Amino acid sequence: MSTNRRVVIDNATLSGVERITGMSQTLNLNNVDNDILCLEKLVTAILFSDELIGVDDYKDEFRSSRLKNFDFIGFTKIDQPTYAALAEDAAKFARSMAFSFEGSKPAGDVVSFFEALRIDPQLRWDVWVSSEYLTLSYLVKDTKYASYETSIDSVFRNEDADRALVAVETDHRPAFSVADRPDIADVKDLVGALSSNNSQYAGTDGKSALDRILFGYGWAAERSHFYNAVAHTLEADAYLAPLRDAFCESCCRIDYPSQVIGLLETLKAKSQETLSSILEPSGQARFAIRLPFFTAYLISRTSNPNQCIDLALSMRNMSEFRECRTIFQNLNHLSAADKIQEVNGILKYLEQSCASLMKKYAVSTDNGLQFSLSLGLTGITLGASLKLNQLFRSYKNKPFARIFRNIAQDMLNVERLGGLHDKICSSIRKHPKATYPKISATPKYMEHKQSGHSRPAEL
Repeated sequence: MSTNRRVVIDNATLSGVERITGMSQTLNLNNVDNDILCLEKLVTAILFSDELIGVDDYKDEFRSSRLKNFDFIGFTKIDQPTYAALAEDAAKFARSMAFSFEGSKPAGDVVSFFEALRIDPQLRWDVWVSSEYLTLSYLVKDTKYASYETSIDSVFRNEDADRALVAVETDHRPAFSVADRPDIADVKDLVGALSSNNSQYAGTDGKSALDRILFGYGWAAERSHFYNAVAHTLEADAYLAPLRDAFCESCCRIDYPSQVIGLLETLKAKSQETLSSILEPSGQARFAIRLPFFTAYLISRTSNPNQCIDLALSMRNMSEFRECRTIFQNLNHLSAADKIQEVNGILKYLEQSCASLMKKYAVSTDNGLQFSLSLGLTGITLGASLKLNQLFRSYKNKPFARIFRNIAQDMLNVERLGGLHDKICSSIRKHPKATYPKISATPKYMEHKQSGHSRPAEL
């Protein structure tokens, strides 16, 4: 069966690929792990699509080089009125998300986002002699081994680089609040309230993640909504950058908290399973699938990341990938009449296909088998309050399939690459001013404690 599976890939993913392949220089060297995941997103998009589409809205000074670097992607211009309407709708959705604080810990919708990212931030006072600096710090098991949090923080720094792209009149900031303090409406109010009660206040710590995480959460929400809407208008699926996929997963966690965790944990615990699913009486389903970490396979057979892309393009028409595209196409075109029977049958074939791919393309390193976990949806339960319903508003009353990669598992894959890591990084060109930005990290056991160096920051 021939397919015409179209995939829209976002510019943030392509920027990461440009850095890992050496097409552009790398300024923040902590970005490398994220950029490897961007390469994984691109090669996966290639393997599971018949046509790749990009949005031709990149920065003017780099636009021509981007079109040249990715000549296998069909870039499309969106007319200005449509683009503006999609962006405003996306910003409105971002403003509907809740970023709150209860005491020193984040609360509201953003908690599910942090759960998807597997990070645990806390507002703290960093003490330096007689001065105290406000910081959003990462709670970690051991501050000597906080490479994961450093990598996640770099993803937020990377999103922060997009501030200049945000139209001045566009407000995509999530709704901000503090428990029992209706007078605090934004982060400036929070900093003002905390500083006014601390005579030792000396400013905000330069390593604090507060500003970039607040921006990154709103921007991830806006871009996720925007690209999903663009994909809908182009009759395509959206493959988003890792942080944006994590945002989509967080919306699933808000709407179906126990189900999402259960699906992902099942596949982590049972090494022989490649699919776990929950099918509702309506025929709607949520499922988690295990797939090979294709970058590990591709780099094991090539010399550098550019060759990985070429190999993926040559593999795209192999029977196993055509078969998967057929399955995903069927998920996108379910008939309402026999939905439950159809979904059950399609998920059965999907499990068989995933098992076949795992057997053929999964690479085992000294640190274990390289595999990715993805969360999938067929349809959504309609309800005005559901986050998924807002995120996929264009898809109301339409069956559809969406796959979100689990960023925490994929970051673990990067850690486990062993000797293959050097090959993937072999093309990186360091910027003359390249650095490894520092983060603020606090031992988890100090969460409710204070020392001579830090303490929780609460009103």
